[in-house]
Amino acid sequence: MADDKGRLEEPTGASGSGSPSGDSRPVSGAMTGDPRPSSAPSTSDSGEHVSRKERERAMHRDAILEAAKNLLSRKPYDQITVQEIAAESEFSVGYIYKIFQSKEDIYVSLIRKMGDDLIGMLESSLSGQGRFEERLHELVHGVYAWLDANPAFTANHIHEIHCLARTLPRLSEAHLEREEIMGTKIRPFFEKGIGEGVIAGDLDLMIKTLKALVWGFIGEDLFHSSQRGNWAEYAPIVVRAFMRTFAPEGGAR
Repeated sequence: MADDKGRLEEPTGASGSGSPSGDSRPVSGAMTGDPRPSSAPSTSDSGEHVSRKERERAMHRDAILEAAKNLLSRKPYDQITVQEIAAESEFSVGYIYKIFQSKEDIYVSLIRKMGDDLIGMLESSLSGQGRFEERLHELVHGVYAWLDANPAFTANHIHEIHCLARTLPRLSEAHLEREEIMGTKIRPFFEKGIGEGVIAGDLDLMIKTLKALVWGFIGEDLFHSSQRGNWAEYAPIVVRAFMRTFAPEGGAR
């Protein structure tokens, strides 16, 4: 039965199929999968009808991921329990374990969802009109603006991705997975710039350089100061550095 907030009423701490300790142990029979869109449409991407129960489940899933993101913005992964995620999302531990296999599964699903959101933003920027350099600025500014919307989570995630690489390999895999997709999306944009004679060089090196420039400024801020956010101001610097690095032979540097 759903309460007045549209959330399933289950007593907090209900055993269900969950783990009472709230640790990252997988639960037998638990369901998982890629994050679903928060809009919870009545039809799936394939055009199939989605039941009300499935739509509610998708909304609950997103609410749990949002709760996890809020907690991960405040403290490290290993200091967070499933009980805390349950309290933050207002769902029982047992219900959470019906949707996710473990605490690790929640974090991995969150990274996939946020990565998909960022990819959607990239696609929107790349579909625009204008000169190559203008569109590159729009792209970089969009990435920074997206990260600025989640500054604490971004800062903590950069730290976590290095610290948890060995203990949570699925986290690193999800991160790299989304980065590879982003590279695939950006590649045609760079190919067009090369075709227009605006830039020149190796495509793979271009993608790696842009990534290094974008994340480099964030890393410098986090290492040398307490600044978290306002990274969009670095967009013009990144674009100028990129254009000079890959200027065609004889072009301005």
